[in-house]
This record gives sequence, structure tokens and C-alpha cells, in this order.
Amino acid sequence: MAQVAGILQRTDRTTRAGRTRRTGPRRLVRRAAESGQATAEYALVLLGVALIAVLVLDWARNTNMISRLLDAVFRSISKLIT
Repeated sequence: MAQVAGILQRTDRTTRAGRTRRTGPRRLVRRAAESGQATAEYALVLLGVALIAVLVLDWARNTNMISRLLDAVFRSISKLIT
């Protein structure tokens, strides 16, 4: 039990500026939690981007914008060729 208490004991280090910086297992646990939070934030951002892409594609299909765009591109290419 004394070994576990020694491992979980908070250790501090003093930086050159005189500030105390935490080290040890508590800092590692906090870093792991922050890493998980960042992963969740990335997942939410990706879901938001996917939703916007689906909405834009649906709008483009309903308004025939894709066919208009492709027609304009093919017309301009055919003018350049001939």
C-alpha cells in the first residue's frame, strides 16, 4: 500500500521562472482526458462538415445546378477545341 501511495503522490517541479509545474500521474490522467476531449471535438466537427456537404449536394440536385455546371464546362471546353 505504501508503494501505491508513493506513486500517486503529487510531485512538483519549479521552472526557471519560479513557477511550480505539476508532474506525475495526475498530470497524465488530465492529459489523457484532454486527448479524449479533442478526439470528440474532431468527431463533432467532421459530423458537421458531413451534414453541410449532404445539404449542399441535396440542394444542387434539386435545383439542377450540377447539370448546369457540367453543361457550361463542356461548352467552354468544346469552344476551346473548335
